[in-house]
Amino acid sequence: MLGVIGDLVQDVVVWQREQTRSATDTASDIRVQRGGQAANVAAFAGPRYPTRFIGCVGDDVAGVALCASLRDGQVDVRTQTRGSTGTIVVIVEPDGERTMYPSRGASAMLEAVDPEWLQGIELLHVPAYGLFGGTTPTAVLAAIKQVRTNGGRISIDVSSIGLIESVGVPAFLEMLERCGPDFVSANRDESLLLGLADGAQPGANLARLGDAVLLARSGAQPTHVFRAGELVASIPVPPVSEVRDLTGAGDAFMAGFLVDHLERGWDPVANVSAAHALAARVIVKAGATEH
Repeated sequence: MLGVIGDLVQDVVVWQREQTRSATDTASDIRVQRGGQAANVAAFAGPRYPTRFIGCVGDDVAGVALCASLRDGQVDVRTQTRGSTGTIVVIVEPDGERTMYPSRGASAMLEAVDPEWLQGIELLHVPAYGLFGGTTPTAVLAAIKQVRTNGGRISIDVSSIGLIESVGVPAFLEMLERCGPDFVSANRDESLLLGLADGAQPGANLARLGDAVLLARSGAQPTHVFRAGELVASIPVPPVSEVRDLTGAGDAFMAGFLVDHLERGWDPVANVSAAHALAARVIVKAGATEH
């Protein structure tokens, strides 16, 4: 089973029909939908592989609806309830680029996870948002340790330039080392800021990941795969005719990669190609969905 631990929030997505017109109206389409990196990965993986989501939501209508939406997508949902469900406002510009305004709410309030929830998890995926802020990091680190004890592996998504800048590069790298992941995923900007990779070139800090696999994503440019500090593959990204919305693209990439890896085993070209294929299905849709 694939486990995913972290945020489940409601996204308020604003698709701009035109460039921002400051201090007046900007024509837009607005929709409320499921969000949160962890929840998105679980939702994309659920129909393809047994998947369990672990997180915290509020005792409110939004929390109930979001959990139901994951269950409808064949995800085994295990949540604690406290506080208010988090919300992220996502502004999508006409070219598909996004700006996000997060308020994590209950997602930052996860406490000690029931060990039974971690049984049977072959690989636990952890978006880095869950490693900083509130009580959630303590719970997530304990879950990582338990999954390791159970014989499972760990995957971490770097998540956000904003997150790295808010905690600082040294603290972020120290947290990565503490987690000891088997897989790390980062986009080009995140890789550069952390000193992990510059395109196909290893960065000065890549050795700090030890034997871990780094998936260095770069949008429409090839994804570079490093293992134990060495480049092992560069996989081109097939062209997409039209990009509607980049929301959830990285989450779909991780779901595709992890599912293919769990089914097929280690084959970086095939694993990453599956990741590209699922991401391509998502970016031509509005929101973090493939439908």
